[in-house]
Amino acid sequence: MPPALTDLPALDNRRVKTSTEDVLVDRVVPGELLVIAFGFVSWEARPDFDFYGRLKKLEQNSGRHINKILVRDSGNAWYHRKIDGLGMHPDETAASLRALIREIRPGRVVTIGQSMGAYAALMYGLLLDVQQVLAFGPLSFLDPAQALLYHERRWLSVMRDLAANPPASGYDDLQALGLSRNGALPDMHIIFGTRPDQGGKESVNLDAMHAHRLAAMGNCTLHPYPYSGHTVVQHLIDTQRINALLARIIMDLGLPEEGREVSADWHGWIAENLRLGSPPEELIEILKHHGFTHDSSVAAVAAARS
Repeated sequence: MPPALTDLPALDNRRVKTSTEDVLVDRVVPGELLVIAFGFVSWEARPDFDFYGRLKKLEQNSGRHINKILVRDSGNAWYHRKIDGLGMHPDETAASLRALIREIRPGRVVTIGQSMGAYAALMYGLLLDVQQVLAFGPLSFLDPAQALLYHERRWLSVMRDLAANPPASGYDDLQALGLSRNGALPDMHIIFGTRPDQGGKESVNLDAMHAHRLAAMGNCTLHPYPYSGHTVVQHLIDTQRINALLARIIMDLGLPEEGREVSADWHGWIAENLRLGSPPEELIEILKHHGFTHDSSVAAVAAARS
């Protein structure tokens, strides 16, 4: 007989990195927050579990235990086909996750993911009636007809495969799924870049289109990042803002800024843009978007103006 969830040992980095399973459950503390984290796509190797390290950091910053369920889609089918240990299609997987939630008995449930994992975070967040969803760069649909209409060709092969061989249950339009739900929707946060991805063929960032489609569901907060492309989580890591963002949204916890000090190259950029007539306030906001602290951004612009 497998051990009860409340008897499971704590996960560690080695277990998370080397596991061959599609779902892992961390040490359970009933009554505490539960975060279900969904992994992103990987074509070259099996997808990794995602957000484990960030959630451990959030535990340290908050002083609170976080129950964790880590899920990945080894088939890269946007969580519509087999998830070993959970189900063969979304409704079956949702039923298994619902049973885990009942056994864990958390105080609150949050789903989180990026890209493919963001689609899952939204889909299962809606199906499970969780309290909060964090979706980084999600698609809003998997319908190939809509994809062609919006010139969304990035994962068209996956969409066509699902349409040609549909699973026993499926949700190819998250906006429609959200609008069909009865009762209150989760508190949904859509975090996305608005800069066209380098090397792409589009003059706009398609993630922004998906974000605004999702906002039509209601109860969505949009978090646009103008200097990020699709990989908005990496942008937030590079600019040292990911930990503060997670703490603020998930825990309502304010953390001190981690941003960098303004470098010599950026001082030259500030001086040149002031010479060209850019408003100081605009330059401060641009610096902050690139990960510099508010205080150091204000000081650098003030120094350039003196």
